Amino acid sequence: MLLNQVPVFIFLIILSICEAKQLLDEEFGTDDVTSGLCDDFFHGTPWPLPHDSKGRGLARLCQNQIEDGKEGRIVFATMFSTTERIPVYTANTVVLHRDGKEHPRPGSKYWYRVSLALCSSDDHTFDPIESMIGHAEKHEMEQCRKFQAVTEDYTHNGLNLDRGHLSPNSINEQDLEKQLGTFTLTNAAPQFADFNREVWRVYECVAQHTILDYVPGEKVYIITGTHGVALDVNNNPWWMNGDDTDMDKNPVKIPGVYWKAFCYPGNKTHSAWGYAIVQKNENVYRKPDYNEYITLKEFNTRGIITAPFGPSCMDASFGVFSKVFENWDEYIDTKCPSYTKKKREEL
Repeated sequence: MLLNQVPVFIFLIILSICEAKQLLDEEFGTDDVTSGLCDDFFHGTPWPLPHDSKGRGLARLCQNQIEDGKEGRIVFATMFSTTERIPVYTANTVVLHRDGKEHPRPGSKYWYRVSLALCSSDDHTFDPIESMIGHAEKHEMEQCRKFQAVTEDYTHNGLNLDRGHLSPNSINEQDLEKQLGTFTLTNAAPQFADFNREVWRVYECVAQHTILDYVPGEKVYIITGTHGVALDVNNNPWWMNGDDTDMDKNPVKIPGVYWKAFCYPGNKTHSAWGYAIVQKNENVYRKPDYNEYITLKEFNTRGIITAPFGPSCMDASFGVFSKVFENWDEYIDTKCPSYTKKKREEL
């Protein structure tokens, strides 16, 4: 009798697995299966999923560029929402050297490129693919704009919104190909200028300088993302171009928060350390405060994404990073002066 029941039992297991996969497909809009194409940019499980995934048309982009018909290397990995036209996050690995050459900031012409991969299909529920950042032909732009923002969507927006990098220009400036790769709107979202140019810029600067100060020449993992939606004065979800007054522009979601998670996995002689920071995207000036940093374990309770890194980082403390807290004001005044202070000094 028991032997006769075994096939039924196995059948029920297979059925439950199939049902679970169907639920995942419906929930996330993409299979939870990766090709390994750009898994190296993740520490731990690749492509952590946002908790608010349903209906966002998520695409997994292995960001590379096309120049003169030649495809470049993959420089980072971006999970992108094709319905909101903004990235959910960009994952990057960074190695900085104290004597490394720093390239100047590229010109704004690079913002006019698009992800050609998002121009080629109406179905983006696929495994990770090469983004192929480049220039589309004029007749292709209508198709391209269905699933991503273009630079014209940001111009004269009347809301004091910048094209806010996720993986920033500055931390990639020792690698020219990576640096150029950050100038794509699949790596940027609407970010209020006072937030972007002041407090967020300082936190990005601190990330860069603490690598140089404490782990030069070693690999760190950084994921920078967006979450939620900003609210307008009437407490309604806020989208750039959302009022349909300019039919030549497409709506682009304004994120409610920006976040950054940092992982140094350690080595035989140095312990792992990491941190996260979550900041509201609003057009106000805020003074940078080291009390805003949280451990990765605390970040994992915020309901933003599944664990961004492997256990060695998720269980780690601030480690040597906490040294920055001891002389915070002096540290940022010396290495990361505010945008307005730098402007005053230039006058």
